Amino acid sequence: MEIKGYKILQFGDIDSKMEKYHRLGANPGVYLGFNSMEEFYSMREDSVTDWTGLPQSGKTELMLECLYNTSAFYGWKHLLCVPDIGDAMEIMAILIHKHTGKTFDKKYPNFIDLKDAYKACGWLLEHFHIMDKSDAKAPIISPVEFWEYAVEYKKEHNIKTAVIDSWKDLRHDYHLYGGTYAQYLSNVLPIRNALSEKHKIHFHTVIHPKTPRRSKEGKLCHPQVDDMEGGAQWNNSGKTIISVHRQSFDTKVADVQMLKVKPKVIGKRGFFAINFDPAYSRYCDLLPDNGGTMVYAKKKDAPKTAIIPNTDFDKPNDLPF
Repeated sequence: MEIKGYKILQFGDIDSKMEKYHRLGANPGVYLGFNSMEEFYSMREDSVTDWTGLPQSGKTELMLECLYNTSAFYGWKHLLCVPDIGDAMEIMAILIHKHTGKTFDKKYPNFIDLKDAYKACGWLLEHFHIMDKSDAKAPIISPVEFWEYAVEYKKEHNIKTAVIDSWKDLRHDYHLYGGTYAQYLSNVLPIRNALSEKHKIHFHTVIHPKTPRRSKEGKLCHPQVDDMEGGAQWNNSGKTIISVHRQSFDTKVADVQMLKVKPKVIGKRGFFAINFDPAYSRYCDLLPDNGGTMVYAKKKDAPKTAIIPNTDFDKPNDLPF
């Protein structure tokens, strides 16, 4: 008797894989540029990451920072379906700011020249493949359609990751997957995981939490898995889940909690803090010295402090979230 699509594992199915696994060791994923993050999170192709956090917490900014660094360090390419960020030009403006250190906001001294913006587009569009809805009447795509499209797209464009931001902006066919939200998640998330593992592509998903909770003291609570819509199923079927939180919206420090980490070789559960520099739209570590020296993302073998371009202006301090 056989079950379609399944088989009993034989030694011949794993002998070559085991030799490679033994030779190279477990793959922890690539270093993302920050000492504060290193022991908690790395990114590898055959996995998935779910990001959550309150609106304006900086979760999308941190996700984009990680993607940008993989492009800058390792040449990774990404497919983006990110209607929650904004239209195509808004997405490009964020990426151009990260890439050049210059903004499209005219009130700041680091307002970008048009020629610099055009120059940045070449490198960015090579590494960030942004899905833009060309027909307003076209149906909204579902997550499964996006993941399957990403798998096909990779064959020609060699993308390493594919991003949904956010989950709420896609079409969800509950009736095709059990009818209820919980049944829907329990069916579609394993599809995502299997596609990731088989085709070596990392799927990122941004999921907004439900109504914010507050402590007895009135402080906003750091979102947990249970705060995500369908939280139990995200926890059951997810691999790595990251929650980004800022206690007040005028602070530059993001508190990051690793709610779940799987496989364990890529990191571990726990907390770390990372600082946002709004002038450059970049995250950085703060050295524990008197001045709080900011260390921007750098490759593992790079000098102690990374070089950030365009430092000849007065840096703005307000946040873009």
